[in-house]
Amino acid sequence: MKRTFLTAFALLSLFNFAVKADEIPNPTDDKKVVKHLNLEEVEINASRVNVKVKDLPQKIEVITKRTIEASPASHVAGLLKRSASIDILQYPGVSAVVSMRGFTPSPSVKYTVILVDGKPSGTDNIASINLQNVERVEILKGPFSAQYGSAAMAGVVNIVTKNSTGKIGGRVDVEYGSFQTSNLNLATGGSISEELDFDFGFSYKNQAKDYKTGDKNLYDESYAKSILDESSYGERMENTQFTTYNLNGRLGVKIAKDWKINLNGTYYKGDDIETPGNFWHTEGMDSKDIERYSAGIDVLGKIKNHQLTFSPYYSNEENKTFDVGSDGYGDFESIYKNYGFQLLDSYQFGSHNLGLGMDHKTEEYESTNFAPNGDVEAPYQPDYKNIATGMFAQLQFKLVDDRLNLMLGARGDHIKFKLEADNLLGNDKSSEDYWEFTGNFGVKYEIWEGLSAHTSYGNAFLAPKAYQVAGKYTRGTSTTVGNPELEPETSKTVDFGLAYNSYQKGIAVDLTYFNTHHKDKIIRTYLPDYSTTYTNAHSADMDGLEVTASYDFGALKQYDYSLRLYLNYTHLFDAKVKYEDALGNKLEGEMRFVRNNTASFGIEYDNLKGFSTKLNGRYIGHRYENNYMYLADYSNWPDITKEPIVYQGKEVRPKLVNEELLYHPISYVFDYSASYTFKEHYTLGISIANLLNENYTEKDGYNMPGRSIMAKFSYQF
Repeated sequence: MKRTFLTAFALLSLFNFAVKADEIPNPTDDKKVVKHLNLEEVEINASRVNVKVKDLPQKIEVITKRTIEASPASHVAGLLKRSASIDILQYPGVSAVVSMRGFTPSPSVKYTVILVDGKPSGTDNIASINLQNVERVEILKGPFSAQYGSAAMAGVVNIVTKNSTGKIGGRVDVEYGSFQTSNLNLATGGSISEELDFDFGFSYKNQAKDYKTGDKNLYDESYAKSILDESSYGERMENTQFTTYNLNGRLGVKIAKDWKINLNGTYYKGDDIETPGNFWHTEGMDSKDIERYSAGIDVLGKIKNHQLTFSPYYSNEENKTFDVGSDGYGDFESIYKNYGFQLLDSYQFGSHNLGLGMDHKTEEYESTNFAPNGDVEAPYQPDYKNIATGMFAQLQFKLVDDRLNLMLGARGDHIKFKLEADNLLGNDKSSEDYWEFTGNFGVKYEIWEGLSAHTSYGNAFLAPKAYQVAGKYTRGTSTTVGNPELEPETSKTVDFGLAYNSYQKGIAVDLTYFNTHHKDKIIRTYLPDYSTTYTNAHSADMDGLEVTASYDFGALKQYDYSLRLYLNYTHLFDAKVKYEDALGNKLEGEMRFVRNNTASFGIEYDNLKGFSTKLNGRYIGHRYENNYMYLADYSNWPDITKEPIVYQGKEVRPKLVNEELLYHPISYVFDYSASYTFKEHYTLGISIANLLNENYTEKDGYNMPGRSIMAKFSYQF
């Protein structure tokens, strides 16, 4: 099977020689179709100082529009794990989170800021962010709290959407494939007049059949089966059907010379998203609805050398979870609101840039719990608000004939915590607040043309939640007391590296080493009266090496075609957590969920006459996870008896019952895609996700889909 697909890739790559140039005209005159490879010239939207990749000392990765179009992914989570060397934690049922550089990816603790066009995305669930309207994705690695405040400890993911001008055009995509999956995408945009331009998009996705898991492993299958369990191979993952809708729009209005207003809005709906829990459904099964809408205004203007931006925004995300698997828990509803404004003045003097700005953001969380009989019961924590106001400055100097770039920034954040009263929990309304200051510094020096050295340093923080610092509430027999002395989690990171980039030679290479000290990690702990509270107890140290490299053979022929090899790789030398046990002994352990190696790599070919093809690989390294998959009898405490669960009459992982940690196996996941455009407007394509039918998990027990094939037809107008 493997040899068959590799042979098919080679034959399809040679197919371009049968396509005559006069049959499929080149849509460009000056090879602009491959200019996307010259990423050094991309201006980074999230930098806050309007500078290009080549002038930034931090580690930046850019996923281009052509990479997005060639990917079988339909959402940001699928794109990131295929196209960048970062950690993704994905669950079945449209749910995923991201982190980088050894920080734990977690649904409850966020170390990476997710932005859309530089503003808060309104969700941390990147599996619910559709790619239909995405122009590119910027990945900024390292501490960026000096630009974006709380949570930017691991980095920033900025999703840049389309901003169409000129002749009105668009595209319609229709797809159908495995698991009775159907996709429809529509996008159009352009200029209505000299004063008006717009973008409009719609997408629909339906998976009408439960997916099957993979049935083999490329590497060390015997060990993989001991962790994943043989029962999970090549079987249906029950309760994994879903339907999603996405609608987005933008209207640009030119109100004066050098002044423009963009009105934008999005609507996302996940309808009856089935969530199976783990493969063996030990905690039952659910379904959920996700509904999110957001709106914003961008006022953009220029006065002399000042680029001014004022951007108020609002988003509301509602999640409803319904118990369908008799797990003993009732339904659950939550509402997450995110609103505020950004004000930025990017001032250019000579070849230097100064960014001054203000962010004001409110995060508001509300929840309702229902007992199995439908009655309202006490929520897990009170409703709360985190209100943050930040003032920042970012200064970029270009010196020594523009060969030396210096970046210096600082920010102060005032954060106020507000806890709402809740009669079911017995807590009163309360509040706390504090200030936090962060800074960064970076240097990039071009040693000679194309070769540069870079280094950066910064600190960052993660603000606690309001219920962790304020109030006192009781749910059942458990009482939680807020800790007003609780400090934010903080980190300090330094990185340095070498880079060589030559678009003319087709070479792009960057090697970056990073080292992070993460302290004051927030954990739950017990008070003398056995109530719980939160304290700063744990710390962690992470260091590693990041490698990005690519070579395009098309440079040998002045880009008459593009044949590119590429690699994005992160290796963690160390990722340790330091803590104390109940007796005060200082201990050290492995970081949970963090992979020691992650990589995306592959080969892509484009004959620039209508045919393109790509083989992409993803390497998922070992990771540690807690072993939760057993049944425990606590009646003879402290002598706990553990027994494995039973699935279809057989015990699951019986030899691992007494293991505290599981060392998850290595996985290789390959994707293949090919497309052919004819008569300039029509495109036929095919994509094969998980080409080798690998059985793997992002989270223990939550097996991902096996091989799936999608056929695609597109019309461009």
